[in-house]
Amino acid sequence: MEEDKNPKSRNRLKTAALVVACGLAGVIAIALGLMLADALIIYAHESSGEQPMFYVMERAEPGGSVIVPLTEQDFEQHPELAAVIRGEERNPSAWEWGYRDQRVIGGTKVSYTESKALHDAYGPREGRGLYPLMEYEGAYYVVLTTWP
Repeated sequence: MEEDKNPKSRNRLKTAALVVACGLAGVIAIALGLMLADALIIYAHESSGEQPMFYVMERAEPGGSVIVPLTEQDFEQHPELAAVIRGEERNPSAWEWGYRDQRVIGGTKVSYTESKALHDAYGPREGRGLYPLMEYEGAYYVVLTTWP
């Protein structure tokens, strides 16, 4: 009870509350700043007139990779993926692209937003840099996006 009457105790609580509030406001400001920076980077790239490329490579064997089956929903969400794997942009090269069991089967230009969406959906997982393999009709694919 003496603490409630002590002005120093109240000042400490007010100071602690102010520090916590400022810390929380700082974290929110940083998060909003990162979101704004991401949007500005994409806007700047899209305004440059150049476009990123989207490539699909076919693998002969899955090896020890994580396999993700492609569904109709994947093709609906990403028409570029359907165009390269299913047909109009499909143009397989010889069986060699860094490895003898891998070949580029096609590529197409995409928007920066779509490139980011494709990378987020099919790019490397969990910071390990390992690309999952997409499986469709018994074939295995790796999806790559490049920015100019």
